Amino acid sequence: MKLTFWGAAKTVTGSMHHVETAGRRFLLDCGLYQGRRQEAFERNSKFPFPVDSIDGVILSHAHIDHSGNLPTLVHNGFRGPIYATPATIDLCLAMLADSAFLQQKDAEFVNRRRSFRKNNGQDVAPLYTPDDAERTYPLFRPVQLGERKQVIDGLVYQTYDAGHMLGSTAMVLETEGLKLAFSGDVGRLNLPIIRDPQPLPPVDYLIMESTYRSEEHTSELQSH
Repeated sequence: MKLTFWGAAKTVTGSMHHVETAGRRFLLDCGLYQGRRQEAFERNSKFPFPVDSIDGVILSHAHIDHSGNLPTLVHNGFRGPIYATPATIDLCLAMLADSAFLQQKDAEFVNRRRSFRKNNGQDVAPLYTPDDAERTYPLFRPVQLGERKQVIDGLVYQTYDAGHMLGSTAMVLETEGLKLAFSGDVGRLNLPIIRDPQPLPPVDYLIMESTYRSEEHTSELQSH
């Protein structure tokens, strides 16, 4: 098994981790990097690997920094399966369409400003369009929370409730005699509506969300 970290490493947003095993290649998340317009466009539009080499995507949850660059992947030729919980799929249908709409509106704004300032050069194109988002939807494959899913011979994963948002999961991948856990974003205990995150079993390796690192959260009861 080989791991490569292409996003959400030494920075936040743009979650994307590359797993190679059994001669196949998968992404854990394909999130949108969010930052300054030009830098974000460059990072999001140019994948650091051949898109046609990716056999599938395993998605932790629907937030745009984890799912939002899927339409760009599809725009560049990806046609493999995207595994996610049913709730995550339902949310992605709306959120990716909204993201595509915002990409278009942002490009229109930049082009109007360039025209007003009489800047020369080509118009700015959106990162992706609603058509790209629509082409993403048929690729989703539902995996129930807690289900053990055999992705290919030699790769199985199981989902656990991450307690972060509706449909959010952590997951444990089993391959080559090893267990790799990927937390995605992890929620807090004792919150209303959202279930507590489930504990994960012992694993050999862990990819862990750590945006807040050593900061200590007070409980919701204490904060009120």
